[in-house]
Amino acid sequence: MTRRPLGKSGLAVTPIALGTWAMGGHVASWGHVDDNESIAAIQKAEDLDINLIDTAPIYGNGHAEEIVGKALHGRRDRWVVATKCGLLPGVDEDALPRRCLSFDSIIQECDQSLRRLGIDCIDVYHCHWPDPETPIRETMEAMKSLLKLGKIRAIGLSNFGCERMAAAREFGPVDVAQTSFSMLHRWAASDLLPYCVEHEMGALAYGPLSKGLLTGKFRKDSEFTDVRATDREFVGTRYLDNLQKVARLNAIAQRHDKTVAQLALNWAVHQPGVTAVIVGAKRPSQIAENAGAVGWAIHPDEIQAIDRILEDA
Repeated sequence: MTRRPLGKSGLAVTPIALGTWAMGGHVASWGHVDDNESIAAIQKAEDLDINLIDTAPIYGNGHAEEIVGKALHGRRDRWVVATKCGLLPGVDEDALPRRCLSFDSIIQECDQSLRRLGIDCIDVYHCHWPDPETPIRETMEAMKSLLKLGKIRAIGLSNFGCERMAAAREFGPVDVAQTSFSMLHRWAASDLLPYCVEHEMGALAYGPLSKGLLTGKFRKDSEFTDVRATDREFVGTRYLDNLQKVARLNAIAQRHDKTVAQLALNWAVHQPGVTAVIVGAKRPSQIAENAGAVGWAIHPDEIQAIDRILEDA
């Protein structure tokens, strides 16, 4: 698989990356997850030449990082490892995570992630979400300190808009932005992705399959008890409209003997400014399908047809 430069970080990554939120094992989020299958999925990704893996301590309160550490043991040099800081567990099991990007918290979180991952340096360290209570200067001082200590190689900001991104860059280098982006969530194409191009930053797009909606596996009568249950894309007439769009997209995918998921990923990795798409997986079979999203081209007339489908209300 080809490699793309990740901004000015000096790192090069494959356009398809592996996301590990589901591997955290929180049943309420993504259903049952088998740790052995998670490890097998990571190893399958390596076999298919995928080299970027993205995780976070909040995914299963450290469990996803531990799974990544087990899977990468003895093969660390084959991977670009990205993880995050700034989201802490809530006061109880049902509470939302707390945002904290204070200096001391970032330093402590980094050391904990290094231990769980079993590595001595994180390639890309993201602030997971903005923390309105902590001055961005303090946050960036912590990130720069980690750079100086050799505990991280590149600074990333996840879910930061252009204004917050610019504010952070006043106090230190930001090599990578991570943002939600898919056929059904294209807002970043109007601001953040052009910003990354202008400032020569890498851009990692998460959610490129819109929580599975763009896989074509759901039907009108599908019921959801996980994170999809409260997502507006899976509710009411909006959900039915999305299913119609997916059916029309699937007709284009079939011309290439590809799945609609592979079409959606191919489209995303070729959008201006996108360096790689982060695709979650729980099983090796899902990795194989994701890898098949690259190495072929959507025809120009099909791109126009896709635009019309996505623009239909």
